[in-house]
Parts: sequence; structure tokens; C-alpha cells
Amino acid sequence: MSKRDRIIQRVLWIVLAFLLLLPSLSTAQEGLIPVFPIEKDDLTLGRPAQPNTYFDKAGRRFAILGLETGTFEAWAYPLKLLRNFEFSFLLKNSTRPIPAKDIVRFIEVTPAATTLTYTYQSFTVKATYVTAIDDPGAVILLDIDSTEPLTIVAGFLPVLQPMWPAGIGGQYAYWDDKLKAYLISEPTRKNHGFVGSPAAQGISYTPAHMLSDTPSEFTIAINDPAAVEGKLIPVVLAGGKGKREDIRKVYEKLAADPTAVYLNALQHFRDLRQHTLRVQTPIQKLNLAFEWAKVSYDNLRVDNPDLGRGLVAGLGLSGTGGRPGFGWFFGTDAYLNSLSLLSYGAFEAAKEALAFTQKWQRQDGKMAHELSQAAGYIDWFKDFSYGYIHGDTTPYYIVAMDEYYANTGDLDFIRQSWPSLKRAFEWCLTTDADGDGLMDNSKAGLGALEFGSLTGIQTDIYLAAVWIRAAEAMERLARATGEKKLAKNAAAAQQKAVAGFEARFWDEKAGHYSYAFNAQGEQVKELTPWCAVPLMWGIGRPERAAWTLEKINSSDLTTAWGVRILTRKSPLYEPLNYNYGAVWPFLTGYVATALYQHGYTLQAHALVTANAKHLFDNALGCATELFSGGLNVWPQEAVTHQGFSTGGFVLPFVRGLLGLGGNAAKKEIIFSPQFPADWPEVTIGKFRLGQEIFDFHYKRDDTKILFEIISPPGNSFQLHFSPAFGLGTQIRRALVNGQPVEPTPSPDFQAFRHSEKPVFLPFGLTGRDVIEIELEPTVEILPFVTESQVGDFDRSLKIIRLELAGKDLKAVVEGLAGESYTLRITHAELVQDVRRGSVLGNRLTIQFPLGKEREFLRHEVILRLK
Repeated sequence: MSKRDRIIQRVLWIVLAFLLLLPSLSTAQEGLIPVFPIEKDDLTLGRPAQPNTYFDKAGRRFAILGLETGTFEAWAYPLKLLRNFEFSFLLKNSTRPIPAKDIVRFIEVTPAATTLTYTYQSFTVKATYVTAIDDPGAVILLDIDSTEPLTIVAGFLPVLQPMWPAGIGGQYAYWDDKLKAYLISEPTRKNHGFVGSPAAQGISYTPAHMLSDTPSEFTIAINDPAAVEGKLIPVVLAGGKGKREDIRKVYEKLAADPTAVYLNALQHFRDLRQHTLRVQTPIQKLNLAFEWAKVSYDNLRVDNPDLGRGLVAGLGLSGTGGRPGFGWFFGTDAYLNSLSLLSYGAFEAAKEALAFTQKWQRQDGKMAHELSQAAGYIDWFKDFSYGYIHGDTTPYYIVAMDEYYANTGDLDFIRQSWPSLKRAFEWCLTTDADGDGLMDNSKAGLGALEFGSLTGIQTDIYLAAVWIRAAEAMERLARATGEKKLAKNAAAAQQKAVAGFEARFWDEKAGHYSYAFNAQGEQVKELTPWCAVPLMWGIGRPERAAWTLEKINSSDLTTAWGVRILTRKSPLYEPLNYNYGAVWPFLTGYVATALYQHGYTLQAHALVTANAKHLFDNALGCATELFSGGLNVWPQEAVTHQGFSTGGFVLPFVRGLLGLGGNAAKKEIIFSPQFPADWPEVTIGKFRLGQEIFDFHYKRDDTKILFEIISPPGNSFQLHFSPAFGLGTQIRRALVNGQPVEPTPSPDFQAFRHSEKPVFLPFGLTGRDVIEIELEPTVEILPFVTESQVGDFDRSLKIIRLELAGKDLKAVVEGLAGESYTLRITHAELVQDVRRGSVLGNRLTIQFPLGKEREFLRHEVILRLK
């Protein structure tokens, strides 16, 4: 049958169905439910719909992955139930369908629901998509306002295939008129899907023994528009692996009470927000990004019927393929994402993710790199080579377990995991073939990169850094469990690795840490953001860290939307290349964390702000996997909902900007905020360490600052407090609970100090503690944030470093030739003179000389202070 004939047949069937439905309208109108409000709050996102932009709604066992047209695919983990689900509409006196994708107008997103609005000249249909949190199913709630009779047609292509690389055969689908749903199944009756509506009639083109290329469709006829006023029409989807009657019961449960599906999801996300870290800064975009980051991570928690509960790496459309983005389990992703989960108090989610990965540890101690959600159908580790190809996964496991213990104090879980941790550590030790104390990629497996000319190396700096941090972690964990000998061995391994790190990676001529070295000991002389991984953990000499970070701050690597994986001057650089030119938000997050660690607060703030925007510039509430290195846009193949990109915002935001950390076992809480000087107030609530919860309140009025810390009565925590201020700031007076104190100056060498971080003596928290600081008035430079839009080339000002010599405050910057930039400053009245710039009011203007188009030039501005 030709395509034209199939189209004609489809239209005739729809018309026939419509005519047949008219006499039995009362039957078709069954299954409606009373309308109820979709709650809107300060997290609600909305804008005109972008037809080619991704959206999703995901729970533990089910996910709708689609486009803002409303076209979607549905997964009941690990099964892909269907694809190309879409609505169309028939008016009473028309035989021509109106595709919903052609008339979509608006999208509105909340954590619990996404609503798409379709508008035509005689009707408006609002379709609200809600996925159940724990059940393998979802509902679509149709709110219809029409001036004439209308028929809604829902069509989809049944698939019923497990994720790649598994597969099954013999699928079939048919309409069950009693259930008002299509059943999708296969001969073994172990995999099933149900799709329908209590208000629908089916039109099946599919033979009962097979699937065809023609969509399965059902119709919902509305002969009297008044009859659906104040009502919602539910469309229901359910599926999964298991007994058919069990999946059918899920469908019937959702169809019987669609309102409960929404209300349960609503309460779930309320609880997520209320029981984790709460932050209110003067920048609403940061506050919003943080709350949506928590939602985004929650959407990646999966309950697989064969494998258990874990954290998948990301979600995205599979199209005609078999993997929904990175919708399966990656070990390193679980570990690096657990650092962000722990930072905002999602202890259960972090523990769940960590415990899941322990199941797949190899006998020799190596941790699994990746695991398909379809592993229950196949012998994944025997028949496929991907399971253990990475070397970084195992040391990162030790790091993540140490982070878990520090944040939770849960020694029981560490003891339960101790045999696994010991095997992991011992395996890491076996991978140092050349005896330099570092793990070798050539023996351990892949590290920073997965393909191309930079993978044929001995050790890359990322693997080296993770191993040094893992050895340090193992020493702490061994001491906590009473394993003194192992603690001593781990400390020795860490010391040897640090020595090897400095000897192997420091490039004296280039003045930065190199990317890697080869089997001959020759350095791979590439400047990359991977160098920031050791620096964010305090690995590396302070002066070398400073020189390296200043090179990363340059326009060669840094853009307005993040940090390139390779400098644009590298012969290997390609703007859209996955490993050799793209901007990765998670690497940008590592750089921002390292910058905060070393006092580069202005540069870090710009990167955190850039990563915050990535939660909204593509899909609403999701951070995309990677961006072009050439302009602010994502490659077509980029996964839209990526966990580690979310962490690229969360980690530096919480640990850097807010400066929160601590050790629950040692009863230590760290508060080292690095707020811009013009922020008048910050409120932080529900910061968790162990079983305790702490709240912070910050207020600043020019030179007067107040910190209030609320802690549980009778707690035994000590506060380690070290706030950051602009370079040259001096404290006139400091009080702790009304008593004068003398903070010590920043411990950094003057030549490598980029902000002032006075250190207060630790003190025990009493329940309510107040720190008052009065500063000497001084000039502070405020963060520069470029409003880079999607599609823009880089035009942003780069602050390379600040220097203070006597009364001269120097800013070394880069900007586009011929461009003028304005930096905001405080206390401009204290500026006596400006060289290579001008000050008007509290604005510092920098004019770059003419040059080549899109060429960045370096410039020095000196403020002579009074």
C-alpha cells in the first residue's frame, strides 16, 4: 500500500469512527474527572513553546520523554513502550486532522507537571503530563474549551523493546474495549504496556500477532462541549516487565484516580524541597536553578525491576533507537553526582546510588563503569566490553564513600562496605606499572577522555588527581574503622602519589600543569580544565595552582557559557568535538570549585552563573550535556537532561559560593561564604550534617556584616568560619556572641592571594550564635556577568587576576578588541587615580583598543587608592 493510500485509509477510519461514536456519545463521555488546579509557585517556569525543544516527566519506574510539541516516547524501565505519541484534532464538519504539534502555543513546567497549551480558532486544549513517582505509569490530563464539537485523536507507534543492547520479538497490540486501552505485549507475556483513556474508543490497524508501521489510535469524541466544562479527560499509560495482571492493575489504579497521581507527585516534590538545603540569595536565577537542580537529580533516580534502585546518568530522546540519552547506570557519574547530592542533604539518594554500584564490583576490586538497564535480559558483563573500560571509576568510588561518611557520619554503611572498599583500594595499587605512585591509564583504563589522539597516554591528570584524593580518603576511612595498618599504607600511597604528581605534571616552561604524560615520560602539553580537578581538592602547590588557574581564566579556554575542554589554540581543537573542543558544564563546575578554593571569587561567580543559566536555556529545568566551544549552543547529539551537568552548578554553588561543608563524625561545620560585596542578604536553611540541621542568615550594610547561625540545642559541633572579602579588605572589628575576637589573615602568600579570607578560631555552637564584622571601607570589584544568549559568540570580559601592591589595585583582564566593558565597584570615592580605565560613579569602564574581529586582547587597569 502506498503512503498516499495509507493516509486516505487513516482519514476514512477517523471519519467513520467519529460517525459511529455520535449515537453512543454518553458512553464516550464516561471517565471524565472533575477539574482541579495545577499548583503554581515560585518554581513555575513558562514561555512560548519551542517545538524542537525537549521536555520530560520522569519517576522511579516510568518516563515520558518528548518535545514541546507534545510528541513523546514512553519508557517503563527498562522497556520502551512506544514512540511518536501525539494528539490531533477533528472538528465536527471536517475530515482533515489538525496536528497538535502545529498549534502548540505555550509550555508551563512545575516539578510535578508539565502543561502544553494547544490553540485553534475554535478550541483550546491544555494537556498536562504527570508521571507517577513510584508506579510504572503516567497520566495526561486534557482540559478542553471548545465552541464546537471536537474529536481528539491520540496515536502512537507501539515498540515494547528493552533498552539497547537487548531485544525481544513477537510484539503485538490490540484494543481492549472493556479496559478502554491498547494492550502491547509479546508471546512470553513477561513484558507489557497499556495505553488508553476511560473516555476513549479504539481504532486498531494492527493485527493481533504483530506490529505495523501504522500508528495505533484511539479517539475521544466531544459532541457537546458544555459536557466537558469543569472536567478533565485522562489519558493513561502503564507498563513494565512482570505479570500482565500486575501491570493491568497499575493501569486500572491510575485510571481510577488520576488526581491522586498528580497530588502524590506534588507532595513528593514539596517534601524534596522542604527536607533539603534551602537557599535564598539576591539573584533569583541562582535560587531557581538550585531548586530545579534538585528536581533534575530526583528525576534520575530509577527503580529497575531486575537490577534495583540506583541513579542513572541522564535522560534524552532515543528516537528510533534503544537508549534514552544516558538513561542507564554509570559508576563514575553516580560517584561525582553523589558529591552534589550530599552537599544539599539528599543522603538517602546518595546512599542508594553508592550501594547500587557495589553490586557490580568485579572480584579483583574494579568498579563497573556502565550497566545497561536491560542487563536483566542479557549477560551484560560477559558479552559486551563496556562494563569495566574506565580506570577512574574505582578510585572515585572510594572518594564518594569518604564524602558520604563525612557528610552523614554513617559508620555502619562504611563498615558494611569495608570489604568492597579494601578490594577497590588494592586494585588501584596494582595499576601503577611504572612505580611513580600514580595509577596508569595504560593499565587501569580510560580516564578523562574516551577517544582520539590524547588517549594513548600513560597517566592523565584527572586519573592522577582522583587517585590522590582516594588514597587520602582511604586513610580517613581506615582510621574510622580501626584499620591502623591500612591507614598508614594509604597515607604512604598518597604521599608518593603527590610527589609523582608534581614531578610528572608540572610544565615549568608553559607555567601550568599539563594534561598527561606518555609511556616515555614526555608531557602531553595541552592546557585543559581537567587540571582543575586536583586544584579543587587542594592538590598542587599554591603558586602553581594560581598560575594554572590564571591560564584557564583566559579567553583561550573560558567563554561566557563555560570552559572549553581544549584551548582554542590547540591544533586538536574543534568547537563541536565531544572530547576536543566542546564546553562541558561539569568541567566548568570543577573549574569554578577550584577557583573558589583558591580565592578567585569573581571568576568563579561568572562560571557558576553560566551553569545556572544552562538549567533553563534549552529544556526547562534540565542542564544539557555539553555546548559548542565556538558559540553558545548545544550540539544536536547532546543529551538534554544530564546529571553531571546539573552537578556543574550545584557543587561550586554550595561548596564554593555558599562555602558550606564539614565532617559529621568529627562534629565540625565549615562556613566559608564568598558572597559579592553588594549582596545585602542571604538566607540558608536545612543544611544537614549527620542528624543535625543548621540555618544561616547573612546581612550586609556596606561595611557592617552580621552572620547568624541557628543550630540544634545541645549539639556539640564546632564552627570553622572564614568568609571571603575583596582584595585589600581589612577588618576593623569582629565580635562572636558579643565578645571581641582577632581573626588571623588569609594563610595564602601575598603574591597568590586574590581575595581576603580571614580565619576565625573555631568555636562551639550554642543554638544561636551571632558573628558581627565591621570592615574598613575599601574598593571592591563586583562580579561581571555577561548576558550571553543562545547562539551568541563569546564577547565576555575575562578577569585573569587581581593584584594589590601598596595602594595600587591592578586588574588584569581580557576583552574583545574595540569593545568597552563596565565593572561595578564599591566605594569609588576612595579611588585617587585610574590608569588605562575610567571611573564614573561606582562604575569602572575599560576600553580595549581596536584589533582583529573577535580577537581578545589583554589589558591592565590600575586603581590608585587613597
